[in-house]
Amino acid sequence: MPKYNIQNQLTPEDNYQSGLLPQRNQINFWYQDSSSRSNLSNFQLSSENRRIINKTEEFTYQLISLKDFSYNSDIQKQIFSWLKQLEWDFPISSVKKIFTNHIFNYLYVWKDQQNNTIAYSICYFSDQVSHIAYVFYDPQYSHSNLPIRLVLQTVTDSHDRGLKYCYLGRFSQDTGFYKRNMPGFEYFENNNWISYQKLTVPRPVKGEVR
Repeated sequence: MPKYNIQNQLTPEDNYQSGLLPQRNQINFWYQDSSSRSNLSNFQLSSENRRIINKTEEFTYQLISLKDFSYNSDIQKQIFSWLKQLEWDFPISSVKKIFTNHIFNYLYVWKDQQNNTIAYSICYFSDQVSHIAYVFYDPQYSHSNLPIRLVLQTVTDSHDRGLKYCYLGRFSQDTGFYKRNMPGFEYFENNNWISYQKLTVPRPVKGEVR
């Protein structure tokens, strides 16, 4: 069972290592659920990873510091519209919180060939680890390769920065099951990080990308 409202004096890196994830509505609160990560010491792009990259090569992105990003009413309306169409249960007040007053410090802004913004990825980067925490994207791409590319790009960039781990958020049969294909994938279970090869999670029939 998930545990919420966990407070401690640990660093973010230690909390991530312990399988905890930051709560979206409280900057100093963590929760314990089904955490996952890419162990970047085992980084190697698979043929499936390369296929995703090739299928999304028309998109461009920029990684910027969140403190330099202007979260304004137009962006809020855009994300609110996306959330409504995607039927995600994500209050717009929580969106503002993670953009403006949380531990997250970097943002990927993705654009199409017409220079239209099509996705945002909210991340935490330190000199040791990263965490791709939340993604928001244009609903027209919900069944495309783009949502997976958002995660894969963060993993790849984290490896290029020489980081140890890229944390990927929750993972189960129903939540983020596609993450099992990320390089060096590991899953937190029974207070241990386990490589994907040791998992016995059944393959879902559909609905992998959320």
